[in-house]
Amino acid sequence: MASTGEQATGVGPEDREARRTNALMAGNVIGAHGLEHTYGRGFLVILTTRIYDALGLSDFQVSLLDGARSLYSGAVSMGGGFLVDMFQHRRGQILAFSMALIGLGYFLVAISPNYAVILVVLFLPAAGTALWHPPALGLLAQRYPRRSGLLMSLHRSTGNVGDWAGSLLAGALLTYVGWRWIMGGGTPLLVILSLMLLVILRQAGGPRLAASGFTGKLKLQVQGLQEAMKGGGWWDILPIFAVSALRGMGDRPLMWMIPLYISKELGQSDFTVAVHVALLAAPGIVSGPLFGAMSDRMGRKSIIGVTMAAGAILPVTMVLGGSGPWMTLSVAAFGLFMFTVNSLTQAAAIDVVEGRGLEGTFIGFMWGSNAFFGFASSLAAGQLAESISRESVFYFASALFALGFLVSLVMPSTGGRAGSRGRGATATR
Repeated sequence: MASTGEQATGVGPEDREARRTNALMAGNVIGAHGLEHTYGRGFLVILTTRIYDALGLSDFQVSLLDGARSLYSGAVSMGGGFLVDMFQHRRGQILAFSMALIGLGYFLVAISPNYAVILVVLFLPAAGTALWHPPALGLLAQRYPRRSGLLMSLHRSTGNVGDWAGSLLAGALLTYVGWRWIMGGGTPLLVILSLMLLVILRQAGGPRLAASGFTGKLKLQVQGLQEAMKGGGWWDILPIFAVSALRGMGDRPLMWMIPLYISKELGQSDFTVAVHVALLAAPGIVSGPLFGAMSDRMGRKSIIGVTMAAGAILPVTMVLGGSGPWMTLSVAAFGLFMFTVNSLTQAAAIDVVEGRGLEGTFIGFMWGSNAFFGFASSLAAGQLAESISRESVFYFASALFALGFLVSLVMPSTGGRAGSRGRGATATR
């Protein structure tokens, strides 16, 4: 189906049908993303409270479990995004398979007898998550090229809804139900959702590549990638990838350290832990789409810079806030910005290669690089927590965000006026 989501200017039946089709596609992709995140964030609450105690884990072992999810996801993302673009007409089937894989993976976590087995089977939900984002974000960007910042932020926003709901749901259920039942209980729902996506999105993919056979498609994609990187292409894309990686390197350890710090250092209840994890997500439900829409009008660079600057300050105020309301306010303020950079750097990367059929490739590369760097920073944070203090992890994240702010100053200007010059245009500095 042609990419006519917002380019159809007529009012004929075909135009209206194209708009309805794109709206249905976008609604299902964006909505399903929330359920995917419900599981992932609920796992963090369960890991840092019940699994930590039940298996007698150390801080480093917690960092390794969460870091392994990042590493697995990165490995699949690197190749997955490229393959998604080769077979973009199968995006709907890939999204359905992704959701089923997440459900199966967390079911295997639920029945795993020990730490080592959990470490291995986490590959499946991590792979499912990695396979979701390249086709989902590529599809949204392709159908809505002039509003990609908004649509991709809405996609992230429903992820925040899932993060918020999953945190609170896990915290509440832990009072009554064992952690294994919680982890396995949602699998039937994800399998049903997978089947629904298979039907609803059966024709939601992009155009089939002209080349025939796997080798022909691969050659065509490699040629497109080479053309996109000619001239100043690398210099445009590298700062974007660097900012995204630095943001992920700071976010990753904070995602498990904040609940662990509140639970073990401050001695708060499981539900209080869950509330603070939810606060990392709830503000972004509104702020994410707002920042995304602003970036479509004003450009990505300035919004990303402000977000990175805020990120450099707030982890420090969390530690200084102790166990009082300042800690809670700092966590909530951090939630306003936590995932904004991810959506905006993804939109900026797609701006650079717009119109070349490389959306999934660049989303996959970005997710992959973020995941590998996030794995390294998560392990480093685990070592810092055990050798120095848990507070040191917050300062570590703050330093990474400060470095990311400096790199954001040399990013190309995309979105806004820079993004209105037509498909395939090269971004300007």
